[in-house]
Amino acid sequence: MSFSNKGMIAAVVIVIIAVGAVGAYIVIYNPFAPAIVDNPNDVAIVFATGGLGDKSFNDGCLAGAEDAETEFGIDFTYVEPTAITDYEGFIRTYAEHAGYIQPYDLIISIGFDQADAVMAVAEDFPNQYIAIVDMFIDPETYPNVTSLLFAEHEGSALVGAMAGLMSYTDKVGFVGGMDIPLINKFAAGYVFGANYTNEGINYTIAYTNDWVDTAVGQTLADGMYAAGTDVIFAAAGRSGLGVIDSAKANNASHAAYKTWAIGVDSPQMYLGCADTENPVAPTLVMTTMLKRVDVAVYDIIEQVVDDAYTGGLMFFTLANGGHDYEINSDLLVIAPAILAEVDALKAAIIDGTVVVPDEIYWT
Repeated sequence: MSFSNKGMIAAVVIVIIAVGAVGAYIVIYNPFAPAIVDNPNDVAIVFATGGLGDKSFNDGCLAGAEDAETEFGIDFTYVEPTAITDYEGFIRTYAEHAGYIQPYDLIISIGFDQADAVMAVAEDFPNQYIAIVDMFIDPETYPNVTSLLFAEHEGSALVGAMAGLMSYTDKVGFVGGMDIPLINKFAAGYVFGANYTNEGINYTIAYTNDWVDTAVGQTLADGMYAAGTDVIFAAAGRSGLGVIDSAKANNASHAAYKTWAIGVDSPQMYLGCADTENPVAPTLVMTTMLKRVDVAVYDIIEQVVDDAYTGGLMFFTLANGGHDYEINSDLLVIAPAILAEVDALKAAIIDGTVVVPDEIYWT
């Protein structure tokens, strides 16, 4: 299975029936048979239910695919499911590649909640390469699947450290999409980092229980800001954009201090500006926990391009550039002393001096 073999397969099936001994032939043609053509795409992507336009997780994955398209000359197609129950049907349809001669070289499933669908299809199509972002799938049982996994707690510790240093009220908040282990990795790292630089800091944790509803994200943030929280980190997909909206709406009513938001996944500092289309300082998004899903998608496509696909697990950490935090001095100037403390924690995590918890460790 290789991009270099695209377009080299040609199949024409003619059914010939010999009639008697005279050597006459009849060619049977079925006008109702589906067209069989070359597959115009090398990669198929099934996005998470939050859809494109979330300015974080899905959009980051799309950016990685677009980078691979530019670099390697591949073509890709995608679908945006609106419900978890849609996943398996879309993945299976791509695996069947009905009407196309060639299969897709790679199917990429975006999001932990596609795991069951991926395993079902991978079992039925053992020669189809599939990658899933954000979920572990047993490589021994499903050798044709690659799990793209992240150390979210490490990156979250960095933005937590900045929150602890920047907070005026010594109260920080976290808004997650769901109360699940994946999202609690973000929460654990964030609270750890905030307490690392501001020991004993107060924190509030809440969940939207939705990946799309910006209104619920804004409502939760409104309540936190009203209670004196001044920095909120959101890891809730599109719902997290409501936290940024809340920071901007509440800022004017706090004369003594700013109400800050922290973005997630893709750079979001520009979203804290008054005009997001033409962003200029100031911004109320102090930083973003960068989760390089774009790098993960690019890297797995590159494996297939190079005929080097191995399946199994791929890990993205602070050490290998899978995580970081956003700095945009055009929109917000952070004091060098603060950046130095955050970078010192980053170095300590990378060299193993500091170990960040990857689950909620408080009760």
